[in-house]
Amino acid sequence: MCAELRQVAIGCEKRVRSFKGYDVNGYRFHTTSYERSRPNRKTTNSGVFVPGNDAQDYYGRLEEIYELSFYGPKELKPVIFKCHWFDPGREGVRRTPNIGLVEVRRDSVYSGTDVYIVAQQAVQVYYLPYACQTKTCLQGWDIVHKVAPHGKLPVPIDEDYNLIDPNTYDGEFFQEEGLPGRFVIELPDALEMDVDNEIPTDEDEAGDEVTNEGDLQMLERLLLGNDDEDNNPPTDSFDYLDNVDSDGESYDPNNTM
Repeated sequence: MCAELRQVAIGCEKRVRSFKGYDVNGYRFHTTSYERSRPNRKTTNSGVFVPGNDAQDYYGRLEEIYELSFYGPKELKPVIFKCHWFDPGREGVRRTPNIGLVEVRRDSVYSGTDVYIVAQQAVQVYYLPYACQTKTCLQGWDIVHKVAPHGKLPVPIDEDYNLIDPNTYDGEFFQEEGLPGRFVIELPDALEMDVDNEIPTDEDEAGDEVTNEGDLQMLERLLLGNDDEDNNPPTDSFDYLDNVDSDGESYDPNNTM
């Protein structure tokens, strides 16, 4: 027999310490009485879940938190949770495995006498009543939601990787499908645009005839791929004539080309 177990067998002090809250396993737990004393609270931390050794899952509410002190040379002070447990049978817990839904009957009571657990066994949950209370099948039942520990990510399970090859990452990723059907946005109406809906006639498509000699030269240069106007200044431009140096030796007033 180990020393710790021998010490536990001796017994603990009759005087124990009690708490209203306790942090363990990445959760912050509060007793039910403490939460009821704070009607304007924004969180609920009294829900407890423990998987049993009898293949049953137990759901309940935290009632008391005790710190025991065992006799002996070693300081041994485990923290114990006293809980109100719901009936783990069909009268107290409903399960829908295909969608992962668990419901508890809030007025059900576990018939056993073992209502204590070690704090390190506790997993935090919270219970959410149905918004619709007109249906008899929903009245008195709460939905169970598990709480993720603070600072810890949920542990992945095998089902998360069934569709993906871990070696090549090939596979089918989940993609939520869009809504059926389609819709059309009328941009002119949405942006208050004016649209010219007149159908052009043959005369409109023909356009105006170009007769200006300078425009014709420009179009010809564009067709030949020489559209650099800097290298082809218009000869009939006064600005061009003003920029010609009349004192230059090559200046010929009779020849401005």
